[in-house]
Amino acid sequence: MHHNIFTSCPDFRMSKFFIRPLIYLFAATFFLSSGLRAQAIAPSLGYYLPSANFDPNIPTPASSLGFEVGEWHASHDQLVAYMRLLDQASDRISMRVYGRSHEGRPMVCLTITHPDNHARLDAIRAERSRLSDPASSGDLNISQLPAVNYMGYSIHGNEPSGSNASMLVAYYLAAARTEEVDQLLRNTIILFDPSFNPDGMQRFSSWANSRRSMNLVSDPSTDEYNEPWPKGRYNHYFFDLNRDWLVVQQPESEGRVAIFQEWHPNVLTDHHEMGSNNTFFFQPGVSTRVNPITPAKNQELTAKIATYHAASLSEKRIQFFTGENFDDFYYGKGSTYPDAQGCIGILFEQASSRGSVQETEHGLLTFPYTIRNQVITSLSTLKAVREMRVELNEYLRDFYTSSLADGRRSDIKGYVFSQSGGDLPARSFFQMLQKHRIQVKNLSKDVKIGDKNFQRNAACFVPCEQPQYRLIRGIFERQLQFQDSIFYDISAWTLPDAFGLDWAPVTAREWDNSAVGDLVSGPLQSRSSAAITQPAYAYVLGAENYELPKALHQLLKKNIRVKVAMQPFEADGKTHPEGSIVVMAEGQPLSEQALLELMNSYTSNFEVTPVNNGLTSKGPDLGSENFRTLRQPKVLLLTGEGVNPSDAGEVWHLLDTRYGMSVSSVDIARLGSLKLSKYNVMVMADGQFNGLSVEKVREFAQGGGTIIAMGSALNWLKNNNLVALEFKSTAPAPTGRRPYGALDDDKGGLRMPGCIFEAEFDLTHPLCFGYSRKKMPIFLSEGIFVEPTKNAYATPVLLTKNPLLAGYANSAQKAIMGGSAGAVVCGLGAGKVIGFPGSPNFRAFWYGTNRLFANALFFGNLISSDAVERK
Repeated sequence: MHHNIFTSCPDFRMSKFFIRPLIYLFAATFFLSSGLRAQAIAPSLGYYLPSANFDPNIPTPASSLGFEVGEWHASHDQLVAYMRLLDQASDRISMRVYGRSHEGRPMVCLTITHPDNHARLDAIRAERSRLSDPASSGDLNISQLPAVNYMGYSIHGNEPSGSNASMLVAYYLAAARTEEVDQLLRNTIILFDPSFNPDGMQRFSSWANSRRSMNLVSDPSTDEYNEPWPKGRYNHYFFDLNRDWLVVQQPESEGRVAIFQEWHPNVLTDHHEMGSNNTFFFQPGVSTRVNPITPAKNQELTAKIATYHAASLSEKRIQFFTGENFDDFYYGKGSTYPDAQGCIGILFEQASSRGSVQETEHGLLTFPYTIRNQVITSLSTLKAVREMRVELNEYLRDFYTSSLADGRRSDIKGYVFSQSGGDLPARSFFQMLQKHRIQVKNLSKDVKIGDKNFQRNAACFVPCEQPQYRLIRGIFERQLQFQDSIFYDISAWTLPDAFGLDWAPVTAREWDNSAVGDLVSGPLQSRSSAAITQPAYAYVLGAENYELPKALHQLLKKNIRVKVAMQPFEADGKTHPEGSIVVMAEGQPLSEQALLELMNSYTSNFEVTPVNNGLTSKGPDLGSENFRTLRQPKVLLLTGEGVNPSDAGEVWHLLDTRYGMSVSSVDIARLGSLKLSKYNVMVMADGQFNGLSVEKVREFAQGGGTIIAMGSALNWLKNNNLVALEFKSTAPAPTGRRPYGALDDDKGGLRMPGCIFEAEFDLTHPLCFGYSRKKMPIFLSEGIFVEPTKNAYATPVLLTKNPLLAGYANSAQKAIMGGSAGAVVCGLGAGKVIGFPGSPNFRAFWYGTNRLFANALFFGNLISSDAVERK
């Protein structure tokens, strides 16, 4: 390799980035002795920034923080305070609060550009919309159109170099008085988000600062570098926000996606950190792990931009690599979501100091050093965007023009999905499509697609012939063929499956275009029923409503006696399935009139049916023991070291934000001193549970409690002889010689990185109450396959014979997955243990299986003791 390979970075041959991974090793600078005092790591602005004439009227970061950037970890409130100062002091910057995090912290975005552009931002934004619209983009003079660079920092809160670097980059853009910066700002709109994860940043900075010594300690074992559970990576509910761009389930994501869709940026940068013994990574990533929907031109432009990073880092003798480890497959990540929309997403990964200064394989790694690398690549990106402005705008224009043309030629003309009676999953799915500016139309007449019927005004059609065709494919397609067997994240996420919708792709030969109605502009109407005028003998709430658990919690909290139908019945000429909720007028703490008013409060979101006679025409009468009284779930959620924070957060988020339920989260280290009689449901999210008291768990179940266990928690229960479960094992790998260089890929290919499976639901089982389709998609990851129970009634959810609907599984996994259990019910003393091999609440967007979990909460104790698997 020639030493002068980067001397003319824009002309560096892009093919090098596709032939093989590149690793450039240079001696890192600014390493310190472990005993140096804190003052020694307070570098000046000159360490971080290029030399320039800086406007003295623009406040420096240190003037606001009270310390130099990198000396301490800035908290989120300090970060925002400095951005407000820049907004006030510079005519190049305007700041807006675009939302609030779960903990109420402001989410801010700075628009940084030349004052002349600030005066015409609305006009420029309108031009960006025209650029992404094939009907008008041909009329634009692209040579005069500014580029847009969306820059985002530290979406993982404990990867702090990005957000701390943002203060320096913002200062440079506001204060530097150079011709280069002037030209950059005249030709670029910079959307600048200094912290994608306010709550995580605050949590981590508090920990790191509280454990920092005046005499810096570089020992990786010290507390400063070892955060307690759940760590600062996540947002308030322990969600990884860098998996939420596409599904938009968190408020932080909602605000970001709105900005993205408002401006149609050319480049989006996503600044992260990785393990301390690494160096610095920038894209392109592994070429065989790019989503096939992404055009090849995207990767060519990514590689061209990479030459700018390479030149800047090489000049500073900084180690880096590209073409390895990271991929561009799942469209829910910040560096991949843009790729489906004419934008170049770029991931940066800096080796993390996780504190002030840490010993690594490459020497001492300091916090200021990590910050400087993020500054360098921020500025190299801006240089690339400035010099490639016309090319990037041409690519965005051509992307949407070709996307529309591809959609027009596609044999799949669109996708139809049921509105599910206006249930929450369908409404949320439609809202998600709207957030991505995807056109949705009504059905104007009934249609039959395959064996599925969709009714007019009760189903929607998403046409492929529209500019967002590629993103639509990324949302609806079920992919089973892959170029590679290794994935950085999940391999399948077909969203109508995840939301639990009845849907179908529509081919040209089966589609009648006259069935397409008008665009749906507003939200879908929620399920409702007519107001009830007279007090009734009883009231029935429909079983199928997604929000039924929320209503059950509200009613039980008001001490309303609530029953669930264990068998279907017919009353007053209407049939009600098992799982229907019955509220009798007799024996309630409210008067008949007050109960009527309470029931009517649910008619705007539920189907509420009055019943005037306890004698039914079919099925059990309303006074029968087949209507079982519900107890109020008192939920204990186990947390702490060994528990997967994301899975625990999914449970907390579901119960707290969708069902309105209080959840007691208790660290497993404290379980031994806890009075368990206060609770009747224990939730064990995926995890190892090392240190959890086996006797306490046994005591809880034998006393009549319900345990809901997910993922690896099932292994813990089996290994401690608490459940009678058997796990399927894949065939051993074939013996024989393999190349040493294939080891990492061979190991990676053994993982099952999240797939969608078809499962049969026993609709008569309490765990499946509220479902009407016998076959439903479920999500499983990490290859946990459970044998069906020996008890014929204890496996209410079972994978079909050939269950894989979407995603990658290796041949050994495919051989055993058919007929595996999707849910099991075990018995332990007087209690029940309900097991899910996967997470029914995965990342908050798997609405389709939330009800399984809710049914376990509310109905688990009602499952017959004769229908459980026992040891």
